Amino acid sequence: MQELKDRLRAFAKSEAEAAECFGGAVGVFCDGKEVTEIFGDERFNEKSIYRLASVTKIFTAAAVMKLYGEGKIDVYSPVSKYICGFESIPLGALSSDGRVYSVGMPHREVTLFDLLTHTAGLGADELGNREYSLVPAEEKTSLKKICDYYARNFHLAFEPGTKSAYSGFAGYDCLARTVEVVSGKSFNDYLRASFFEPLGMADTTYQPTDEQYARIVPMHKRVSGEDREIDFRGALFRGIPRTYEAAGAALVSSLSDMLRFLKMLLCGGEGLISPECVKMMLSPALPDGLLGLAKGENNCFGCFSVTGEHRQKKGTVFCHGAYGTHIILRPNEKFAAVLLKNSLTGMSETPKSVIEFEKTVILP
Repeated sequence: MQELKDRLRAFAKSEAEAAECFGGAVGVFCDGKEVTEIFGDERFNEKSIYRLASVTKIFTAAAVMKLYGEGKIDVYSPVSKYICGFESIPLGALSSDGRVYSVGMPHREVTLFDLLTHTAGLGADELGNREYSLVPAEEKTSLKKICDYYARNFHLAFEPGTKSAYSGFAGYDCLARTVEVVSGKSFNDYLRASFFEPLGMADTTYQPTDEQYARIVPMHKRVSGEDREIDFRGALFRGIPRTYEAAGAALVSSLSDMLRFLKMLLCGGEGLISPECVKMMLSPALPDGLLGLAKGENNCFGCFSVTGEHRQKKGTVFCHGAYGTHIILRPNEKFAAVLLKNSLTGMSETPKSVIEFEKTVILP
């Protein structure tokens, strides 16, 4: 464990010196023990809260799988079973001048499984990104409102199930709206009752108090060689009001809370989700070689799995967020690691800091 502590400390030092964030936190759970390291100025400590960005999706997947295990949701059912209007969403195409137009109906409806695995074509590819950019601000006020808008106005970028293409917002919003419809609770309230309260995750939420919001770490951006702090004007994800509990992007959490949640998954759900549902959630879900899958990877629910030649070990499960958050799970080894930082610098799918973090937690 001492070697791991030393490696985490060296990683934290290099991150602090790289001028790509104001600070952050790293944590590892292995051999039944936790090792953590916090870096940055006085604003960063064990009580700091971070914007999770797309790491939010693993929580949404867990909520769906909990209801699936309880027999309240069928992940193989059409989305239209839970959200009206989805039976009529057409296929679309993008014109040279940026207009989206219909090209007919798909051979089958989109299912919850398609949404979980990014194979629905909803809010995906260039077409989906274009449609999301055109959503009026007044429609981004709640999950119900945004999902009703998707049903009325969006198109599918391809036939469901024929391709993997990441859906940043729409797909997981619809999953969360399904949770709301089935449970009768707001998505935040469902997550709190089902996971956050039982696990003691007091700082994971879509609805932070004023005291909690004051502990959210500053968002960093490097501009013309200078470090700038970006004002999110009260939002948890840029441009999204808190009333819209974006299920693919807008949760906030702390290092200790994240480690609690990841340990729950490693321990087979700890009675909150069945072990069978946890295994299903963290296992490769798609046929090898499906169009759009990254080399050596497959899609799980809310995360991705290493299945072939890759920079990470085969069997590793991971999830990355745009603001620099990253999680790693190795279920068979009862191993978890988390990187938390908030920056608009290096916002690629595999920024240098993530690759270095992965190298750091893999002991020789």
